Amino acid sequence: MFIGTSKEKFHFHNTLLCLVQAMQGRNITVDLRNDSCVCGRVASVDGYMNISFSNAVYCDPQGNEYQFDDLFLQGRNIRYVHIPETDSMLSTIQNAIGRGKRPKPDRKDVKKSRKVQKAMKQHMETVALLDMK
Repeated sequence: MFIGTSKEKFHFHNTLLCLVQAMQGRNITVDLRNDSCVCGRVASVDGYMNISFSNAVYCDPQGNEYQFDDLFLQGRNIRYVHIPETDSMLSTIQNAIGRGKRPKPDRKDVKKSRKVQKAMKQHMETVALLDMK
């Protein structure tokens, strides 16, 4: 179940944010808008695609590498998220979206009103008459 504001929930269900959130605990590479990149283990992703990394390596546009124990990226600075080839994107999205759904109540447990029961009985009698003809 997704926890967050209504705006974050909208982003989760109407963008590919669910795919990035499914990468929590995995190593990924993220390209940034300033032509640098970050490689590391995703610690958390919020509803605005802000990503927290642990054990991250930041590579600036000149090719210098900097090691960080914890690194936070704002979603507006992200250009591209590299998803590992070993993951099926479609099944990952289906699993992420399916996790938040509540099970539907069993239709047999629903108690029908007398009016609905009477209408159903009349309908069944009409169907039975049609079958006899």
